[in-house]
Amino acid sequence: MSTAAPPAPAPLAPCPTCGTPVPADRLRRAPLPTYPVAPPPPGPQDPRALQAPPPARRPRRGLPTPSVPALLLGLGALCLLVAAVAFLAVAWSALGVGGRTAVLVGLTGAAAALGAVLARRGLRIAGESLSVVSLGLLALDVVGAGSAGWLGGASGAALVVTTAAVVAFAALAWLPTGLGAPQVVAPLALLVAAVAVVDLTGHPNVVATAGALLLAATAGLGVLTGAGLLPWSAGVAAAVCWTWLASAGLVEAATYPSLRGLWAEGHGLPLLTAAALLAGLAILWRPALAGTTALLTLLAVLPALDEGGTAAGLAVLAALVGWSALGLTTGTGTTLPVRLPLAGAAAGTLGMLVPMLVEATLRVLLLAPPASVDAAVRLPATGTSVHPALAVAGALALVAAYVVGVGRAVPPVAWLAAGALGAVVTLALLPAPLALVVAALAAAGLLAVRTHLTAGVLLVAAVGAALPSEVLVLGALAALVAGCVLVLERAVAAAVLPAALAGLVWTVLTVADVEMAWRGVPVLLALAALALARPRPELEAVAVAAGAVAAALAVTGPTSLAVHLTVAGALLTMHALLVPGRRPVAWAGGLLLAAATWVRLAEIGVTAPEAYTLPSAAALLLVGLARLRRDPAAATGPALTPGLVLATVPSLLWVLALDPVSLRAALLGLGCLALVLGGTTLRWSAPVTVGGLVGALLVIRELAPYAAATPQWVLIGAAGTALTVVGVTWERRLGDLRRAQAYVGRLR
Repeated sequence: MSTAAPPAPAPLAPCPTCGTPVPADRLRRAPLPTYPVAPPPPGPQDPRALQAPPPARRPRRGLPTPSVPALLLGLGALCLLVAAVAFLAVAWSALGVGGRTAVLVGLTGAAAALGAVLARRGLRIAGESLSVVSLGLLALDVVGAGSAGWLGGASGAALVVTTAAVVAFAALAWLPTGLGAPQVVAPLALLVAAVAVVDLTGHPNVVATAGALLLAATAGLGVLTGAGLLPWSAGVAAAVCWTWLASAGLVEAATYPSLRGLWAEGHGLPLLTAAALLAGLAILWRPALAGTTALLTLLAVLPALDEGGTAAGLAVLAALVGWSALGLTTGTGTTLPVRLPLAGAAAGTLGMLVPMLVEATLRVLLLAPPASVDAAVRLPATGTSVHPALAVAGALALVAAYVVGVGRAVPPVAWLAAGALGAVVTLALLPAPLALVVAALAAAGLLAVRTHLTAGVLLVAAVGAALPSEVLVLGALAALVAGCVLVLERAVAAAVLPAALAGLVWTVLTVADVEMAWRGVPVLLALAALALARPRPELEAVAVAAGAVAAALAVTGPTSLAVHLTVAGALLTMHALLVPGRRPVAWAGGLLLAAATWVRLAEIGVTAPEAYTLPSAAALLLVGLARLRRDPAAATGPALTPGLVLATVPSLLWVLALDPVSLRAALLGLGCLALVLGGTTLRWSAPVTVGGLVGALLVIRELAPYAAATPQWVLIGAAGTALTVVGVTWERRLGDLRRAQAYVGRLR
C-alpha cells in the first residue's frame, strides 16, 4: 500500500488591503471588493475652509446720495422764487418805496452773495440754486421798478428788453464763480431780448443779425474766460438767430427772385448777410464755409428760376459745371465747401431732367397703339418748357460732378449711358422720326453690352419704344437677340434670349403676313434649335414657356392645335434623345404626341376609346419590354402595368357602361385570357394580375343580365342555403372549442 505525496503548498501573495501574506489562488478566486473613499475634510491648513462665504449684496434702494442735496436745493430755490412773486403781488402795496426797495435789494444781494460764497467753498449745488434765485429776484426787481415808474414809463416790449438785458449782464457777472446756471441763463435772456426788440423796431432781419453777432461775441467771451458751458449755450443761441435770419432771407428772396427784387430793392441782402456770417465763422470753423458757398450759389441761380424752364435749367447747369470745373482744377472737389454747392446744383439738374424724361417717355408710349403705324412715323411737334438739348448736357454734367465730388473715375459705360439717355430724351422731345429713338437706344445697348444690366435696360427700352411699328419692333428685337448672343455666358442673357428669339421670329412672320395658324411652328423650330445648341436649364425653361405662348397664340382650330402639339411633342422627344441628362423630357413629348393624336381623332369624329389609348399603351409596353430586356432581374409590375392598364381599362369601362355583350367585350375577354396564359407561361406577375382582374370584372358584367332574369325564389333559396351552411359551420367550431376546454380542465 503506497501513500501519496503531500500536495505542495500554494504560493503566497500580499493582500492588497492589509499587506498580510495569503495564498495567491484565493486572491484570484475572490478579489476583495473596493469601496469609494470619501475625501478627507479640509484641514486648518486650507484657508478657504476657515473663511465664511461673503454675504450676498443687498440691492440699494432709495435716492443716490448726491441727488438728495440737488433735489432739496432745487425745491428751495423754487420756493424762494414763488415767495418773491407772492411778495410782489401781496405785500408790495403795503410797503412804502423805501421799504420795498430795501426788501427786494436786500433779498437779491443776500442770495447773490451767499451763492458766491458757497460756490467758492466748493458747494456748487447750493451755489447754482442761489444764483438762479438771485437772477430771478433781479428780474422781479426790474419788473417792480418798471411798474413803479422808476424806468421812465417803460412797459410791454421795452420792459421785457430792459429786464432781459439786466439779467443777461448779471448772469455774465457770475462767470468768475464758474457756475453753470448763469452761463445758460445769459444766452436765453439775450434771445428773449432779441424777440422783444423785433416787436419794438419791426426789423427782424437786422435784429437777427445783431443777435447772432452779440451771441457769437458772448461765446467768444466764454472761450476767453475759460467758461465751460457758455461757449456751447451761446453758440446754440447764435445758431438759432442765424437760422431765423437765413429762413426769413430765403423766403424773402424766393418771393422776389428777380435781379431787381434781389439787389435793387434789397430783398437778397438777408440771405447775403447770412452767408457773410457763415464766412466769418469759417475763420474758426472751416465747415461753415460750405454754407457760405451754398448760399452764394443759390443767390446766383435764383434770378434765373423766375425766367422760364430753359433759363432756370441753364442757370442750374452752369452752377453744376462751374463748381465741377473749380473742384477739378483746384483739387478741392472732395472738400465740403465744394461738395455742398455741387450736390445742390446736381439736385437742381435732376429736378430738370426727371420731368424731361417722363415727358419723353409719355410722348413715345402714347404716340400710337402697338403695331398700328409704319416705320416712318414721327413724334408730334409740341413745345416743351425746357429746351431738349439740355438733356444731353445735364446727363453728362451729372456724371462729371460725380467724378469730381467722389474723387475717382467712373467706367466709360457710365458716360455712354448718360450720353445715350440724354440723346434719346432730346430726340423724343423733338419732332424726330421714331426710328431714330429706337436706333439710338439699340446702338447704345449694343455698345454697352459688356455691362449687362445697362445694356439690358437700353435694349428693352428700345423694344418698348418701337411698339407702335412692327418693323421697328423687328429691328429692336434683332438688336436684343444680338446683345444676348454676345454675352450668352451670363445666366440672365441665356434666360432672355429664348423670349427675344421667339418674339423676333413671330414679328418676322407677322411682317411677312404669314397666316396666324402656322406662325407657331417656325417659332417652335427656332426655339428647339437654340435649346439643342445651348442646353442650359434657364434657357430651356424659358424656351418651353415661350413656345407654349407662341403655340397658344397661333392655334385657331383643331387642325392647328394638332399640328402644334405634334411638332412640340416631336421636338421634346428629339431633345430628350440628343441631350444627355434630359431623358425625362421624353415623357412630356410622348404626352404631347398622344394629345395631338387625340385631337385629330376627335376632329374626324372617332369615338372608340381604343383609337385614343392603344397607341400610347403600345409605346408604354415597348418601353417596359426594353427595360426588362436590359435588366432581366427587374420587376414586371413597374415596367408593364402602366401600358397594360391603359390598353385594357378604357375598353373595360366602355363595356361595363355601354356595351356588355358585343364584339369589343369578346375581344377584351380573349385579350385578358391571353394575358393570363402568357403571364403564367413567362412567370410575369403584371400580365396575370391585370388580365385576371379585368377578365373577372368582365365576366361578372356578362353574368349581370342573367342574374336579373333569375326568379326571386331561386335567389331567396340560395341566400337561405348560404346562411344555413355558415350557421352550421359556426356551431360546429363552437362545439370543438368547448370540448377542447373540457379536455384541458381534466389535465393535472
